[in-house]
Amino acid sequence: MQAVKDGRFRADLFYRLNVYPISIPPLRERALDIPPLVNAMIDKFNAMHGKRVAGITDKAMKALKAYQWPGNVRELENMIERGIILAPADGWIELDHLFPSLDGSAPEGIGLSQHGELSVDEAPEQAKLCDAIINSGLSLDEVESLLLREAVDRSGGNLAGAARLLGLTRPQLTYRLKRNKDTAPSEE
Repeated sequence: MQAVKDGRFRADLFYRLNVYPISIPPLRERALDIPPLVNAMIDKFNAMHGKRVAGITDKAMKALKAYQWPGNVRELENMIERGIILAPADGWIELDHLFPSLDGSAPEGIGLSQHGELSVDEAPEQAKLCDAIINSGLSLDEVESLLLREAVDRSGGNLAGAARLLGLTRPQLTYRLKRNKDTAPSEE
């Protein structure tokens, strides 16, 4: 919208394209999308470079899922192309092919253990979140109720939008909202 105001984008074209806005979250919020993207990119770059690699190692895939992706999908694409170039023919893309300098500039959540072995923190953010929830003293039902209410608030009361935020279907969200309403303590 700012580009239209600044005159860098045609207003009529913007409004034609903006019939149904699609919001695509950044890659760091879509870790489940990384494996299929990686596989498609491996096929693409194998063909482009006339080379065949067997795939990517589990350790390298864990590192890709743990990485925060400041460059989003383009950074992933560049990293996979580098992996194809550096990996041996018919070999596997290893972690050091993706992150050639695993020194002080190693990606967050990826480093060397005290024994010199590569370690990948599975999900430091999730561990912190779990600690905060457990330390809050809230019951599981209270946490679920808070999460449901927050999703509904963030989506402006749109239940389909709230369901998408939570990775649920609309009927699943409706069921959980009803269940939480029935089991919630009465507020007096």
